Amino acid sequence: MAVAAIDEELDRLYGLPLDEFTRERDALAKQLRSDGRRGEAEAVGASRKPVLSAWVVNRLAREHEHAVRALVDAAMAIRAGSPGADERFRATVEELVPRARDVLVGEGRRASDATLREVAATLRAAPVAEPELLTSGRLTHAVETTGFDAMAGAAAGDVRVRRKGEKKATRRKIAPADEAREAVATAREEARELARKAGEAEREARRLRADAEAAERRVAAAEKRLERARGS
Repeated sequence: MAVAAIDEELDRLYGLPLDEFTRERDALAKQLRSDGRRGEAEAVGASRKPVLSAWVVNRLAREHEHAVRALVDAAMAIRAGSPGADERFRATVEELVPRARDVLVGEGRRASDATLREVAATLRAAPVAEPELLTSGRLTHAVETTGFDAMAGAAAGDVRVRRKGEKKATRRKIAPADEAREAVATAREEARELARKAGEAEREARRLRADAEAAERRVAAAEKRLERARGS
């Protein structure tokens, strides 16, 4: 597996259905370890599973690459003070959020307002904070909103959601219960991921201790041989 192929494999991982990420990542890391490529195996094993909203944005970056790149270009134009750039930025976000709903529904997931708000916030903030991760489709977390939102004329507390059959985008407030459920689900997933990594670290520590003890035994045996050689 060439170095370039590792990059391709990471692209593949971040483009998978969310439920398949951990299994496929661990399988790839195991294969690299068995090939003696421990450094690459550790890098792959450390790849974080995206939270749901980040996974949706990664899908948008793959399925609507032109629109996501246009969003980054508009953000750069706003920072440069180009006339009309803020309107292009807002329009592109509002174009992508309904497509995020389609991604969720297409995967059999509930397109909650809480998730869509995180998607919209990430689409507003990531073009400035994480443009490379955004365009490469490798975000792992929802990107927090910044002062750039105000400069771009974004409404930070609302999500513009266009439902099928509606002619205009409507602003929908987030139900606190929905937001809390999404937060609990995200926290549980992160806790499971940390527990998995802790288990791996403990197993690696045990292996290293066993290797160190074996090395000490080899040193002791070598010293004995040296003493016998000196006495002969």
